Amino acid sequence: MRPRLPSLLAAALLFSGVIPAPSQEKAQTPPKAGAEKAKPAEPKKPRARVVTDLSGFDLLESSKLKKQTQVPGATRGMARPVALAPRLGKVYGDQPTFSWKFEGKAKNFLFVLQDDARNELFHAEVTGYEYRYPATAPALEPGKTYFWTVEVASAMFGGEPSAPAGLLLLNAAQRAEVEKDLAAAASADSYQSGLARARTFRDRRLWYDALDAYSGLIARYPDRAELYEERGTIYAQLEATKALADQDFARAEKLGERGASRK
Repeated sequence: MRPRLPSLLAAALLFSGVIPAPSQEKAQTPPKAGAEKAKPAEPKKPRARVVTDLSGFDLLESSKLKKQTQVPGATRGMARPVALAPRLGKVYGDQPTFSWKFEGKAKNFLFVLQDDARNELFHAEVTGYEYRYPATAPALEPGKTYFWTVEVASAMFGGEPSAPAGLLLLNAAQRAEVEKDLAAAASADSYQSGLARARTFRDRRLWYDALDAYSGLIARYPDRAELYEERGTIYAQLEATKALADQDFARAEKLGERGASRK
C-alpha cells in the first residue's frame, strides 16, 4: 500500500529539521497549589550581645592582670582553685561571700584569710565552692586590706592554693556615701528596693556586695530576666567569671522568650 501524502510530507519535514523531534523526557505537570515542600527552618542565629563595660571592679592595673603561662611555685599537673573575684576589690559589707572554681574532683577546701602583711587571721574548712565570712570570725576593719586563698583540704588531691585575691574595706567616709545612696534608693516595693540596692553596689563597683545583692534577689525572684542580665554583666567583667556570665545571659534570654510568648 502506498503511504498517504501527509505522512510522507511529515516525515520529510521531520528529517529536514523543520519539525522538531519529540522530546524523550516526560512532560512535567506543574505542581498543584500548596504541594510545594516546605523549606527547612533556618537555625536561629544567636543574638549579638554587647556587654556594658563596667571597668573599676578591679583596683589593680590591667598590666598586672595578664595571664601567666605558668604560676610560680605551682605543682605541675596539679589543678589549683581559682578565685572568682577581682585581684583587689572594694567591699562595703563586713560578711562578704567568697567563691571559687576548681577543675579537680575535690569538694573540701581550706579557706584562709590574711592581713596585708600576709599574716593568717582566720581559716576554715569548707565543703563546696562558696563561703560566706561568718560573724564569729575576726571583724573586717574599715579601711584595711585583706587577702584570701583557698586550697584543697585533702592531701590526696594536693596542689597549690589559689592566687591570693585582695579586698579593700571602705573607710568610714566612703561607707557614709554608700549608705546615703542606699537610703535614697529605698522603696516600699521590696523587689524595687532590692534591685535599687544591688544597682547601687554595682555602680559603686563593689564586686562582693553587688553579687551578694543580685544573688539574693534571684533566690527570691527566680523568674526575673533582668536580674540574670544585670548579674551576668558584672560576671562578664572578669575572665575567671565569663562562663558564669554566659549562663546568666542564657537564662535571661530564655525567660525573656517565655515572657514574650505569653503576651
